[in-house]
Amino acid sequence: MAIVANPKAGSTTEEYLASVATVCRDYVDEVDIVRTLRPGHATEAVAELLRGPECPDVIVSIGGDGTLREVVTGLVEVASNHTPLVVLPGGTANSNYRSLWDDVPWHEALTAALTGAAESRLIDLAWIAELSRMVVLGLSTGLFAEATARALSLPVSGRPRYQRAIDEALETYHPYEGRVLVDGVVVHSGKTVVANIGGGRYRAGVLNMLPKSIRDDGLLDVCVVDPSIPTRTALELMRSGRHLEAGGSTYARGRSVTLERLDGLPLHFEHDGEVVPTDRSSITVEVLPRALHVLASHQRTGG
Repeated sequence: MAIVANPKAGSTTEEYLASVATVCRDYVDEVDIVRTLRPGHATEAVAELLRGPECPDVIVSIGGDGTLREVVTGLVEVASNHTPLVVLPGGTANSNYRSLWDDVPWHEALTAALTGAAESRLIDLAWIAELSRMVVLGLSTGLFAEATARALSLPVSGRPRYQRAIDEALETYHPYEGRVLVDGVVVHSGKTVVANIGGGRYRAGVLNMLPKSIRDDGLLDVCVVDPSIPTRTALELMRSGRHLEAGGSTYARGRSVTLERLDGLPLHFEHDGEVVPTDRSSITVEVLPRALHVLASHQRTGG
């Protein structure tokens, strides 16, 4: 088996990697650890491992959402590959980990994956055709995109880092004039605080933005929040998924979601924890059904 880890990720340390390797060696003979050195390295490393003479039977990803996206891209690039992926926490919010394992301790999740106690699942991914980019957890515009950009410079670790970034962004953020289409049908048009597409239910590890999402149903979920209720109230309600009951939210599902900005300015967005610079005023996200083989909890949720 192989562990692909980003040593610069938010909660990845050498001690942690050593502990993961120790658990792995209780069940398998050979454990290779690949430490990423630069952006894009995880994709190259995974593709090389899978095309090599001794293809690993399991790949473990440790890092943030960006690292995981690179690992997944490498897995998907090798089209004939069926090697399962085990996602372990190693970033700041670890939303992807929560979407697959809830918040169980990592060693319990890893042991379940290595002993056959985990469920083998094929989960959905998404694709931005205009930019040829894979999306694993989800994509957002507006407030969440601005907070993601701010979080990069904050001297705070863990989930509080993103929460602080949201709090700071709220001081200056103004909703944009936008439109959202699901399978070609307009579901929202007007002032937009945030639009989120997924994938995983949670953003920032604690905001249950997409409470109805299931990661292997072949559909993208989208939630749009407008300014008709105070944004801080909406954010607090998101912790339990109750923002859908309070008004000011539009929720829909489909195979294709188009996000547009209508005021002539670029549509800033992030996905998988990475802000994507672009001068485009619209993007379209399409589902890639059952595209990734993972080992995960038996609980069927979107996380």
